[in-house]
Amino acid sequence: MQETTINNILACSYLLLWVATFIWYHFKHHSIDAGSGIIFMYILYGIISIDSLNDPIFSMSFNNLTLFPYIYLYGMMMLAILPIINNHFHPTTKIADPNTRILNYLSIMIIICGLLLIPNIISNFGTGIVKLFTDTDAGKDAYMESAKGAEDTGAAISNIPAVIFNAFSDIAIFLAMYYMTLNSKKIITSLLWCTVGIGILMPVINGQRTGVITSVLTIFGGYLLFKKYLDKKVNLIFKRVGIISIALIMLPVGAITVSRFGDRAGGTITSFLNWYIGQGSLYFNNYGLDPGGTRNGERTANLFLRIIKSDVPKNYVERRQKYPNLEIDDYYFTTFVGDFTIDYGPIIAVIIFLVIYGWMYYKTKTRTDSITLHQLLLLYITMCVSMQGGMYLFNYSDTANLKIITYIFLYGYLRYHEVLLKRFPLNTKQKEIKK
Repeated sequence: MQETTINNILACSYLLLWVATFIWYHFKHHSIDAGSGIIFMYILYGIISIDSLNDPIFSMSFNNLTLFPYIYLYGMMMLAILPIINNHFHPTTKIADPNTRILNYLSIMIIICGLLLIPNIISNFGTGIVKLFTDTDAGKDAYMESAKGAEDTGAAISNIPAVIFNAFSDIAIFLAMYYMTLNSKKIITSLLWCTVGIGILMPVINGQRTGVITSVLTIFGGYLLFKKYLDKKVNLIFKRVGIISIALIMLPVGAITVSRFGDRAGGTITSFLNWYIGQGSLYFNNYGLDPGGTRNGERTANLFLRIIKSDVPKNYVERRQKYPNLEIDDYYFTTFVGDFTIDYGPIIAVIIFLVIYGWMYYKTKTRTDSITLHQLLLLYITMCVSMQGGMYLFNYSDTANLKIITYIFLYGYLRYHEVLLKRFPLNTKQKEIKK
């Protein structure tokens, strides 16, 4: 049997496995939720990967496929959404009131940091966003300009509002979704969504698509996670506004794609898009379990390791120079699972996933039709890792470790606050003051 035929059989089998998973997921419980969105995206990536595998140009980018890496990848991805699967089969209908004003203060801080970034967006509007539609080289030039400064990334803090804003960018979406369930925080909800929009515009100015795409995927997954807690009117409005917003967002993304890849010989823009979106599972199959070494956690736990070690690379440029022996680096996508196997090796990666997602599974189990906000936060984190990393990499690596720290602090506060409320319940008057 020809190698091309074997490759297609394996890639199609991997795709069909996710199709079967989607059918199983909805066999008894027909509700569409975050798990539905994640599995659907995996199916979409699988379809596109087959197109890329058979592309006359990009097929040469991949080695022959084998069976076990697909089995490993599927198992790890299923393990990563285990808390969401459990929530799907044991659904809740309401979110318990956390009775805290800290979320309001946190939201205001995020909004202020976002507003402080507006002058930078305005100053770059003419040379950045507008130029994308008037100059075919604008996206490529902006990307090359940002790439030149990559060697200085992570070395020092130069813009504190931007650092804080980026650290809380995913939490901003979480809070905006939560406030939408309340129907009583319209101003703060609107301002939070404005800051989310600012976060989407920032990568566009630098000619980058990944930040835009991961933000859109996070909003998509976040909506599916919160959908059942929203009333019908809010659901309808969000769907309509969301469709229009996504259409507008895709315009600059398309312009960046044309600018960066439109003039390359030997491949069409469609071919480049297929390779960009579908490469994750293919490169994982080729290198994820045997990349020629490990990075010793220096991508996925970069900031944490820099606290205790002095020789940890500060950015991807230094890391690629430190590990030239690796057969693949983070220039290519290997999914979030690949980031962990390349960092720690396939066995340690399994242990890490079992510990983390086993703990999340235990902590998100519910016994009533109500879910606490800290449990919902864990489900949201699970969704973000899988939704953002199914095509890409582990999106909380390098300086984005700060996002992990913000998650830990927010979860710790909400959990500790719940324990305090159980020991010292608020009376009705105190609850009104808290709100």
